Amino acid sequence: MKHLLTRLFITLGSALLLSSHTALAEEYPQIIKHILDRGLSMVADFDATPDMRGYILESQGKPITVYVSKDQQHAFVGTHIDQDGNNFSAEKIDALYYPVKARQTWAELASSHWVADGDNSAPTTIYAFYDPNCPYCQAFREAASPWIQSGLVQLRHIMVGVLTPSSLPKTATILGAANPHTAYMQNVAQHKHGGIAVQESARIRGEPQVQANNQLMQKLGVPATPGIYYKDAEGRLHRHLGMPPAHTLNLMMEGVAKP
Repeated sequence: MKHLLTRLFITLGSALLLSSHTALAEEYPQIIKHILDRGLSMVADFDATPDMRGYILESQGKPITVYVSKDQQHAFVGTHIDQDGNNFSAEKIDALYYPVKARQTWAELASSHWVADGDNSAPTTIYAFYDPNCPYCQAFREAASPWIQSGLVQLRHIMVGVLTPSSLPKTATILGAANPHTAYMQNVAQHKHGGIAVQESARIRGEPQVQANNQLMQKLGVPATPGIYYKDAEGRLHRHLGMPPAHTLNLMMEGVAKP
């Protein structure tokens, strides 16, 4: 068992932090506590079979199912499949993990440092990690502008500085400006000519916010900009990386016809 857990921890690495779902940490079996102590985080626990209790944990943004024997002396990591081939692990992950993850992610996006582009009363909100040097961020904003201008969508740019050495000071200048939206629009207008000019006082004010956004981007495992988060008509959370094609753009706008 010791060797199994060691291999598990090496493979999974460090985890994102999620709040516990159904039980207090002190109520978990000792074998689960060993896993939690090494960096994985608890999402939910459930009755798997009369002889096993299941636990859904998270590592690097991915769900892991662990099953503990009735005597709490053994743990099994993997997928629970019955004799008919039904994947009970996948069912539990769909029911217990993804809704919790979606709520947490949306709340983290909302509490990040973003610049609003569009009406505050717009029925659709979209978050996008935005680097001022990213041409695809500019293209996405341009493609979304008809919906923004019509009041149907508010695009919230989570400002990061990750692409080039000049990205962070430019982003910090935008977030540290007296009016970040005005500074953002200056960068949009001047993008083909090098973007917004760095202003030292604004850069100093805005840099901690940029660093926090950079950390959130890394935590969520977003490898590139724009990293776009949106909800469909049923309220399910989706992520798209890069410039979306036309049909995906329409889905992001909840299928609203282009104004």
